[in-house]
Amino acid sequence: MMLTWLAPTPLFGVVDASPQDIQLSADQVLSLRFFGSPTADLFTKELDKSFQGVLEKSFYAQAHDGFPAGFVSASLPGFPWAGTMWSRDGGTFMRELVMRGYYQHAALLAECLMHLVKKNQNGFYSFPEYFKGSEPGSGDEMDGTTSIVIGMVLLWEHLPDTDPAKKDVQQFLFEDASPLNEIQFELKTQPLVAGSGEFGCGLGVQGLCYNVAQNNLVRLALLAAARMAVESGDDARAEGYRHLAARVSDAMNKYLVGEDGAWIWCIDIKTMKPDPLVLSANGNKGIGSINGVASMYADVLGLQPLASSWTKDFEHSEKTFLQLYNTPLRKAEFDRYGIWTQFDLLAGGLLSSPSYGQGYAIQTMLLSDNMTMAEKALSWLVNATYEPVPEYKLHRDSRYYFYERTYSPDALGKIPLEEGCGALNLVNVSEPLKISRLMLGVDDHTLQEVDVIPRIPPGWAGVEAHNWPIRTRAGIVRANILYQKHDDGAEFTLTLLPGEQIDDLKIRMPSKGGFTWREAKNTGSVHFVTH
Repeated sequence: MMLTWLAPTPLFGVVDASPQDIQLSADQVLSLRFFGSPTADLFTKELDKSFQGVLEKSFYAQAHDGFPAGFVSASLPGFPWAGTMWSRDGGTFMRELVMRGYYQHAALLAECLMHLVKKNQNGFYSFPEYFKGSEPGSGDEMDGTTSIVIGMVLLWEHLPDTDPAKKDVQQFLFEDASPLNEIQFELKTQPLVAGSGEFGCGLGVQGLCYNVAQNNLVRLALLAAARMAVESGDDARAEGYRHLAARVSDAMNKYLVGEDGAWIWCIDIKTMKPDPLVLSANGNKGIGSINGVASMYADVLGLQPLASSWTKDFEHSEKTFLQLYNTPLRKAEFDRYGIWTQFDLLAGGLLSSPSYGQGYAIQTMLLSDNMTMAEKALSWLVNATYEPVPEYKLHRDSRYYFYERTYSPDALGKIPLEEGCGALNLVNVSEPLKISRLMLGVDDHTLQEVDVIPRIPPGWAGVEAHNWPIRTRAGIVRANILYQKHDDGAEFTLTLLPGEQIDDLKIRMPSKGGFTWREAKNTGSVHFVTH
């Protein structure tokens, strides 16, 4: 049975439809289904229930009880960080709202963030680690700031010119006090951008550091903004952003790559060298968040890192991935269960999460076309979500809800099985949603062409999407997509609404000895079969 993602009903007991409710109801219904195995069916249900759960329980459609409209709580009531919206989480959830066509929800979230953020001591809008209710703030959480910039650019690209939120986003991102100008300001005196928090010096480590994942987000935000500048007719601004992005890239390769060719998590801002005490901290050693350098590629640069000008950087990411995998405990745990542990030391090296641990690892596997590992890791994520180890007591309304902390069966009796932020923790819903998008494989990051690169595990049969939004030169079109694997190839069908078309469409299909590309021009319907 097809599971459908419905627009949310009015929240918090509001019965009468307000203009805001009517606006949000304009977001079109879509569906996404994986099939061909019990794990595929279960993953479909988890995605559906968790996404809908956030919209119903954590997304404030209207201002209520001290929270502004568009606010999204990091956690449910009773759990740590309930009533707060972390900048990083807000950016990633905005990204997923946009890419699923929930444009009015994303616009409401963007407006909320623009109204809450204050200028920092340098006179620029820079986001704090988190917002608490309607209390404004600013800070140096550059990973959160850049994630929000990326989400806003994606929103701007997908909104029609007549939508007032599009004008608001462009004004915010291109004004003198823009977060982008904060980046430019920082790069006038230093080769990289320093940041604090979990993506600064790392989990539980105070101070400012040059972090590889954070600076990669800086680079991606600049490249996204350059794309936006080109589309708005400001080539000089675009060239400036591209120049800054290239400088960050050069500095990352100079300072944040180890002798083994893998990324270094962070370096000291004074010595420009890694600090062994920082890197060996409980929350940093073996940290899975470093796989975010690879996985974040897809947020701006598309779904084919191995076939792009950024291949060298992705090679650093692949070496990092293998370095983590070959850590004895992590390798043993993954080979035995499919869990990608998030730390070497913290929680005894026996914990993961759907976001920075398991989630980033699966995204890296998918982008690397490492489908054998991806299937094993997906099976762990899906089954641990529905049926965690029996001794782990979770408090949630649905067994289909993603939750923050998954534990290996080997953790029993060795470490406390703590819930942490619990079910529907925002970033731990966002990243599985992104995994599902990578598997469907619609890549519309450029207006030059639309590519579709399905990535379906060997033991699954395929994926089906209805009313999926695709960005084209003529605007957003809605596609019904069916991709089915066969023993010796695959079958792909895409159909648009009458009168809609994609100018340049390319589909990557499996064939003997690898992949083949099928192409169509000025089409509203295609059907391809490979053997």
